[in-house]
Amino acid sequence: MLPTSPTAVRNGRREGHFPGTAITSIGFVAGRHTAIVTADETGLAFYHSLGKVLFVDATDVIRMLGKYPEDVPPESNPQGGIGPGPMPFRRRRERKANVILAMAPLPLGTCPHRTDGYNLVAMVTPVKLVIVGLKPKPTTWYRRLRQDNEERGPRDRWKGTLAWFPSVEDPSSPSESPPSKSRSKQEPRGTMPMLIFSWGSQFHLIRVSEKKVIQSVKNAKTGKVSEVEFGAIAIEEVSAWAVDEVVLAVRWLSANVGSFFIRPQVI
Repeated sequence: MLPTSPTAVRNGRREGHFPGTAITSIGFVAGRHTAIVTADETGLAFYHSLGKVLFVDATDVIRMLGKYPEDVPPESNPQGGIGPGPMPFRRRRERKANVILAMAPLPLGTCPHRTDGYNLVAMVTPVKLVIVGLKPKPTTWYRRLRQDNEERGPRDRWKGTLAWFPSVEDPSSPSESPPSKSRSKQEPRGTMPMLIFSWGSQFHLIRVSEKKVIQSVKNAKTGKVSEVEFGAIAIEEVSAWAVDEVVLAVRWLSANVGSFFIRPQVI
């Protein structure tokens, strides 16, 4: 998976990260070993579907978030610091508000859920949280801006974390569809996916589900209007709270318990 170039982007031939740009996050999509999501220090995030056509690499790349920077690295060094050859001198870039601090895709769980078909990806930057869906087409389902009261000091600005609690088997919830003749027992549904994320020392918890929406669709040939049911992602903000120090990482231990690592005070 090679980087792209400013010329290829301008000509519409290829999307992707520029040479010499640091990758900040990477994750597999839907348990596949041929689809990944990546994010870099300039605030760009991409979906990569890896494959081959007639034994030739054919990678489909979709930009999920961000705009290409204007101060792109020079194209005189095609190696981009990869492989043999001298490393070009580059000044350290200033940290920008659109840098992606953390990213995580769904689904991750052991039990199917309605939201699995959307291939959701959550991304947190110093100023916003964004949840996008890759299927059936790239869509931004949720965007939350950071509030002024969620930033206590300078070190809070560049610290953000997130973690999905995946859909797992919920025996107390029966299947939505009746069992078939070949299966006398109903299969339990999966639990609702949850996302915990933080800015500085502030935590937020949201739940993600699917809702059905009725829309009027007009047939282009006959002109007839019919009612069609579509699926849509629903986001529920559950709670928010604060801890004493800046949060460096967060992990789920169970549906009711999470763990987090904080920066200790320097005495």
